[in-house]
Amino acid sequence: MGMLEYYRLAGLNYDLIHEAFPDMNEYEETLRFYFKDENFQLLGEYLKDEDYAMAKDACKGLYILASELRLFPLYETLLEVYEDLEAEMYNEVIEHYDAMIKVYDHIRSAFHA
Repeated sequence: MGMLEYYRLAGLNYDLIHEAFPDMNEYEETLRFYFKDENFQLLGEYLKDEDYAMAKDACKGLYILASELRLFPLYETLLEVYEDLEAEMYNEVIEHYDAMIKVYDHIRSAFHA
């Protein structure tokens, strides 16, 4: 399977990413580092503990980086979680968090991160 196929399977736009990050090896190394960001785990813990202020902070950092890395499917789901937290819609945040984790796992597995 070629590199383009991995990006397509992950739901990512290879051309858009390559335009912003010409060195794809460096980009993929950055992705592996990003996927290990402790804020993904902490976000879930904060939500479980109903510490919504800390969850919002963790989520904001993650969605900003997802946008910068052109991980738009992940960015969109993180933004939904953040917007729920911002609007204090705590009854919906877990549903969006679960959706975000599925997207996170899907993209991460495509890169074996």
